[in-house]
Amino acid sequence: MRTIALGLIGITLSISMVYGQGKLTISSPDGQLTVAVELKDGKPFYSIQKSGKDVILPSTLGLIRNDGSFADGLTFEYASDVMVVKDSYTMMAGKRKNCAYEGNERIFRYKNTEGEFLDIIFRVSNDGAAFSYAFLASRRTQQPLSCSIKAEKTTFTFPEKSLSWLHPMPVSKSGWSRTQSSYEEYYENGKPVGFASPMGQGWCMPALFKTPDDIWILVCDSDVDENYCAVHLGHDSKNGIYEVALAQPEEHRGPIDPAEPQITFPFQSPWRVLMIGSLGTIVESTLMTDVASPSKIADASFVHPGKAAWHWLQYGDDSSTLEWADKYLDFAVKMKWQYMLIDANWDRNIGYEKMAEFVKKANAKGVDVILWYNSNGDWNDAPMGPKNRMHTHEVRLEEFAKLKQMGVKGVKVDFFGGDKQATMKLYLDTFKDAADYGIVVNCHGSTIPRGWQRTWPNLVTMEAVRGMEYCSFEQPNANRQPQHCAVLPFTRNAIGSMDFTPMVFKPKLRGSTLRTTPAFELALAVIFESGIQHFGLAPDEYDLMAPHVVEFLQNVPTAWDDTKFIDGYPGQFVVLARKAGTKWYIAGINAADQPKQIKLDLSKFAGAAKGLLITDADNHTLQSKPIENASAIDVTLIKSGGFVLVLE
Repeated sequence: MRTIALGLIGITLSISMVYGQGKLTISSPDGQLTVAVELKDGKPFYSIQKSGKDVILPSTLGLIRNDGSFADGLTFEYASDVMVVKDSYTMMAGKRKNCAYEGNERIFRYKNTEGEFLDIIFRVSNDGAAFSYAFLASRRTQQPLSCSIKAEKTTFTFPEKSLSWLHPMPVSKSGWSRTQSSYEEYYENGKPVGFASPMGQGWCMPALFKTPDDIWILVCDSDVDENYCAVHLGHDSKNGIYEVALAQPEEHRGPIDPAEPQITFPFQSPWRVLMIGSLGTIVESTLMTDVASPSKIADASFVHPGKAAWHWLQYGDDSSTLEWADKYLDFAVKMKWQYMLIDANWDRNIGYEKMAEFVKKANAKGVDVILWYNSNGDWNDAPMGPKNRMHTHEVRLEEFAKLKQMGVKGVKVDFFGGDKQATMKLYLDTFKDAADYGIVVNCHGSTIPRGWQRTWPNLVTMEAVRGMEYCSFEQPNANRQPQHCAVLPFTRNAIGSMDFTPMVFKPKLRGSTLRTTPAFELALAVIFESGIQHFGLAPDEYDLMAPHVVEFLQNVPTAWDDTKFIDGYPGQFVVLARKAGTKWYIAGINAADQPKQIKLDLSKFAGAAKGLLITDADNHTLQSKPIENASAIDVTLIKSGGFVLVLE
């Protein structure tokens, strides 16, 4: 869609131009959301209202290049007429299979003191707004011109008394083996806007806000490619003004890779995306992929969402052996799961030759194998292998050719650690190279999926979350797990697939005591969306599960036809419904210290419904109850408890 937008700019402006310099507006198709754009003292500003109520107060726009400023000293040239943009596409994974987009687009052109033009493209849909910057050409030369972006002056100014749910940006190259930044912190929940980031580096995307009028906004960037870096929100956010910040200079290979994006003309920046409305709007919106570029894979039929058995969560690095691989293969077969993941150090403990034999055996039993890799290069010191097999194009092609010959269907690539333009290129080149060999990709120690799952459908999931593994590290992580899980559907998982690796039924995970109940854990199979869902269950838990639990885990999908928000509040509780075929899967979790009563109107999903309800029972067990011709039911969620309901 990036290329299409650039092509349309010249066409639209030549058809109709508005030369007035006052406040100009563009509204959503339903008329409820309005963006106003104006130039004041040479600086471009925008503001957003929903139903006449302030969402974003006047906030600055613009870029500063190394050869001139496009954020001040500007003059207004003209604005296009409003153009309707419609699109429809199919997703392999995500909130829904068939997506449709309709928005109104308007382009505003400004000229700087050197006579160079900046176009600001706004799109407004019923579920939010997105805007992008474009330089179509340079007046200075007829040849392609390259330059760098020194700073981005985009801000988001929220009304007084707004609240925020924000993920701190870590210090680059910090943490274990210099693997930060990897988006694996806890959210600061419900804090007043302007609250200082505890790590001094600002805030990661996505960022969730609520105005005093109970309007919710989720801010992120989408359609990031090799022509720009990923961005975050800067540390200084006094008075509720958040400025976009570029990647940290120390990331990736440090000074070898500039933090300032290097651009060539024609250029269009990634979209700055604001999902706006209710919590239901945030949870159900596909705006992140609506504005992303269409699929670059001609035939993505090799991509199959599914469920995976995974040994590392319970048993660590030493379990990447043939002995454990055989145990988890048998477990995957029993559970009728499509995949199994063999994690770090398999190259040392098993080796390529024996792994090829194992993959052949697994494939014969109907299970595909995913193998772990270190992204490596000079950007991390993590000792686990395979190393130096994913860091350059030539090496990747050699490795993917070998994996295809072995019958391996996927790779889990870890420890990327950064948002620089060079890191974005590493991600996208990896997706492309893998696609050429029919291999799916799961990224860990990574950034968030920035609309990429539409463009590269073989990107089945990304981590970018403090996942289940942290419960095995320290008890305080297990203590915070209920609240943390109840934040993620409104933040991290609202913008793309999330490899949280949920679900442990045993009360202990390594040395930690879990605070969540079995029904809470079971509900995460529905609450959390991931193209391939890596479950944390161990083979010895099979005999502990009742037949109806085994059947649920055998049949629960990971690709959905639709997603509906039922009820919830970030950090407190969540109830979602997801549809696959003729079935609705409804699940809820409670992070509060007190029981929570939920009334479900089933007529919205299956009329006089028939199905099975699974809830918590005594002594850390599960119980089930058939549902027959019910139009509504009441469900009690105990402390740190949950439920799942399958309707047909």
